[in-house]
Amino acid sequence: MLKGLYTATSAMIAQQRRTEMLSNNIANANTSGYKAEQGSMRAFPEMLLSRIEAKSPAGTSKTEIGSVNTGVYMQELKPLFTQGSLKSTDQPTDITLIENQVPVNAETNENAALFYPVQTANGIRYSKSSTFSLNENNQLTINGNTILSTTGQPITVDNENFTVSENGTVTANGRTAGQIDVRMAEDVRNLKKDGNDLYSTADGNDLPSAAGNNQVSYSLKQGVSELSNVDVTSAYTEMTEAYRSFEANQKVIQAYDKSMDKAANEIGKI
Repeated sequence: MLKGLYTATSAMIAQQRRTEMLSNNIANANTSGYKAEQGSMRAFPEMLLSRIEAKSPAGTSKTEIGSVNTGVYMQELKPLFTQGSLKSTDQPTDITLIENQVPVNAETNENAALFYPVQTANGIRYSKSSTFSLNENNQLTINGNTILSTTGQPITVDNENFTVSENGTVTANGRTAGQIDVRMAEDVRNLKKDGNDLYSTADGNDLPSAAGNNQVSYSLKQGVSELSNVDVTSAYTEMTEAYRSFEANQKVIQAYDKSMDKAANEIGKI
């Protein structure tokens, strides 16, 4: 009897996680370069049920009567690295990384993903944000983290009067300040979210540079902002489905509660 209770409980937990994921996507729908998270439901292994034959010695003969589902869970969340819509802003500090051509992972059949490398207090991290800014040292940053050049150094400009070519070369006051580096994740499964729109590698190794890689084609567009790739309409639709599924399983648990209450308090009176 309690197997159904456990199944309904696991479904409620899974739908709660799904709701949290969708809420986070909707909250970041207007965040530059944000990549929507996605997850999928997976079922626990089914349990085979058998009935012990009454006429046989105990445990020697069993009749299979079917299987029972033991619940569901939500697999680990992963970002969807498709390109978001582009918006012209004419702001020199809005610099979008456009993936023209990237290799496809033979094992997962997923495209590789490109990132800006930034230096943080915890080491090199990777960002998809197109919103740059200058710190107190006039270095290019993303969310306060300095952007690295192809030589692994910060890029310093005098002010916001600078230009960025399609290959990432930064020119300020007639001089070359550096080339913005671009790193490639060949297998996006090796990435994990670090918060603040940053990613790191699960194995701790730095991603290789895509600059000069003949298998990769990308361009940087100054004055253009990449919007998030969140489909708000679909997210709200899925949110409604998750709420309804949660409520349905909640009613199942309430029904089990009433049945167990009756079994405990009324059967003994018969």
